[in-house]
Amino acid sequence: MKKITFVSLIFLILISILIVPKEFQNDTFYLIKAGESIINNGLDFVDHFSIHELNYLYPHLLFSIITYISFKFLSYKGIYILTIIFTIILSFSIYFINNKNSKNKIITFAMSILTIIFISDFITLRSQIFSYTIFILEYYSLNKLLRTNNLRYYIYLMLLPIILVNTHVAVYPFYIIMYLPIIGEYIYNKILKKKNFNIKPIMISLLLSFLMGLCSPLFTDSYTYLFYTLINDTTKYIAEHQPTILITSPKMILLCLLIIFLFTTKLFKLNISEKFLILGLLTMAFSSIRHQSLLIIFTMIITNKYIGNYLFEKETNQNIILEKKFTSKKGILLTLIITILLGLPMVIRNLNTDYIKKDTYPVDTVNYIKSNLNYKNIRIFNNI
Repeated sequence: MKKITFVSLIFLILISILIVPKEFQNDTFYLIKAGESIINNGLDFVDHFSIHELNYLYPHLLFSIITYISFKFLSYKGIYILTIIFTIILSFSIYFINNKNSKNKIITFAMSILTIIFISDFITLRSQIFSYTIFILEYYSLNKLLRTNNLRYYIYLMLLPIILVNTHVAVYPFYIIMYLPIIGEYIYNKILKKKNFNIKPIMISLLLSFLMGLCSPLFTDSYTYLFYTLINDTTKYIAEHQPTILITSPKMILLCLLIIFLFTTKLFKLNISEKFLILGLLTMAFSSIRHQSLLIIFTMIITNKYIGNYLFEKETNQNIILEKKFTSKKGILLTLIITILLGLPMVIRNLNTDYIKKDTYPVDTVNYIKSNLNYKNIRIFNNI
């Protein structure tokens, strides 16, 4: 491993630790109880923990089990550590694809750090923190399959959806959608009678990936779960499902400016599939706040590819000098200071909060009930 790669990974671990919030949100508690129920009772296909019309059955099967095991052994500290581990895995996956796509290692490191910071609002112990990594690896594997037609990428693209449907089934359709920009580019080239690529490996992989949706206890529900979630009235009252209002979102304003630059600059030319991917994610991000994270991740990955390679070809000798400065003692110290400053707001917030915020959740009420009432044999209705 090159010294610059080693140093970059160390700083990615550091920023991942710094930005993880100590405070949990309500999905964490559901994951703990769902995992406990699965381990103790098996898959009984009964929704024990929700009261809405949607039958909420094992949407995060393996993720729930992992969460419960962490909680069982280390309580809330275990959940916090697990979130850090998944964040490190995510940051490594971002760095991995950036490193593969760009020859400029300084830009690769900087863009990886910026990506993690930009999506810090979405970092929490929810299954999406794991599915982000799945989509990044899928994107990489699809592009490698297209260029090499290597058997191992078929295998990767078959294994990833199996993991996805058993950890975050609601986003499985997006795994299939990730194929569409490449297919769209093929159709575009066909219509304009441009030089085209062999689409057969992509179509074969698409069929196999589609069939892998059956490799879950939910079976065919893997294909319909997202649809039933979206048409349910409960999504209207969930903040992350609301549409993005550009004027109130500085990150989205910056992203839109970056996208305009990518699409209009003459310095480099994006592939048609990359343009389709960004435009599709942009549409999704405006329709729902939760999709901003995917737009950030893939826009930054594509930006890193073109800016990094452009600067490498433009200033090859200068890049070598910068790499040496970056890995020097002074460079490491300066980067350490900058990394700590970037993560400082979250560190300060963590110092002043608990794992469960009493202003948000009825912690004292629950403690009183457990201490003073026979809570296992009573029924409580909360109309708040």
